[in-house]
Amino acid sequence: MSELQIGLLVLGGAIIVLVYGFNVFQEWRFRRRTRQAFVRPQDDVLLNVPKNNVREGVRADRMEPVLLDADTLEREDSYFEAAAPPVDAGFEVDVEADSDSDVAVVSDDGIANMDSADHQALVVSMLDPSLDFIAEVVFHEPHELAAMPRFNVAKRIQILGRTEKGLWKQAEILPGTRYKQIHIGLQLVDRSGSVSEQELAGFCQQVSRFADEYDAAVSFPQRQQKLVAARELDRFCADVDVLIGINVVPRAPVEGTRLRSFAESAGMQLEPDGAFHYLADSGNTLYSLMAADQMPFTLHTLLDKSFPALSLLFDVPRVAGGVEVFDRAVQFARELAQEFDAQLVDDNRRSLSDAGLARIREQLQHIYGSMDDRGIAPGSVAALRLFA
Repeated sequence: MSELQIGLLVLGGAIIVLVYGFNVFQEWRFRRRTRQAFVRPQDDVLLNVPKNNVREGVRADRMEPVLLDADTLEREDSYFEAAAPPVDAGFEVDVEADSDSDVAVVSDDGIANMDSADHQALVVSMLDPSLDFIAEVVFHEPHELAAMPRFNVAKRIQILGRTEKGLWKQAEILPGTRYKQIHIGLQLVDRSGSVSEQELAGFCQQVSRFADEYDAAVSFPQRQQKLVAARELDRFCADVDVLIGINVVPRAPVEGTRLRSFAESAGMQLEPDGAFHYLADSGNTLYSLMAADQMPFTLHTLLDKSFPALSLLFDVPRVAGGVEVFDRAVQFARELAQEFDAQLVDDNRRSLSDAGLARIREQLQHIYGSMDDRGIAPGSVAALRLFA
């Protein structure tokens, strides 16, 4: 057999293998598309939530209770007293995130009315070693900052500075304000998960570069210890991170104008996220109402559209007040059902019953007990940070 014949045989065999492999690939792709088209996961009523509302990658054995209809309790207590540290009435604290750098900003209007020691305790508490990886930058001489450091990290960052007078404040660029040291805190855990080793290493490098610009000394916590603690905290948060959703399905679609009137008469208000929220005195959400298909409510859609189903949401770890607030949310759901001739159902369109609510309340008490044991009270500043 000549070399030409051998080459032709090898080439022919290669072509056959390529054709066979291509056919196998096409069959695999067809099967995958078929599964995506016809297989729909059956979500639990407590875990069927809008995208990004709860953390990803939770454990497979996390709680999946089924919410059913029941008698409720009515309470008029304030549900958010534990959500912030005690401050004088004249002091207003507003923690926000800078859209460019995700650095927290604190508004201290009315600071002159506060006792200095109380204010210092409040400022220092913004960074928590159990929640933050805190880098300490110490200047050899007091420095006026020319620019705030910027960080290319996904997690929240807060920066506190100690002035040459020895007072701690949110660090900012102010003419005449000189700092002896600054603390830069990287939040270790949020609903996107725990900080990664790569993210933490990048953060440390960026802090070191900032310190070098000012010829300052910098110190960091033990990185591996913080990573281990962050992963353990994230596992705990995943276990208690539950968003309860109660579906309200009327016999006929609800007109937006009627829905808005009913929601506002019940004390709810339309927020920029496209949902009605019932707010505590602090301004934090106790429960919210949205369209079941997640279409945002707007003044236009409420005027022109009708809604075939609604969802009442209760974000368990972010709500202070515990089971009493949950009871109040369920009571509101039942009022919705009565007003619009609707049923309360789970995501499989099964009616909700009294026995189910009793089980839910027991499971909620277990969650709240676990959070209290951990020292993270539902609706507290720590909880609002971790479950954001």
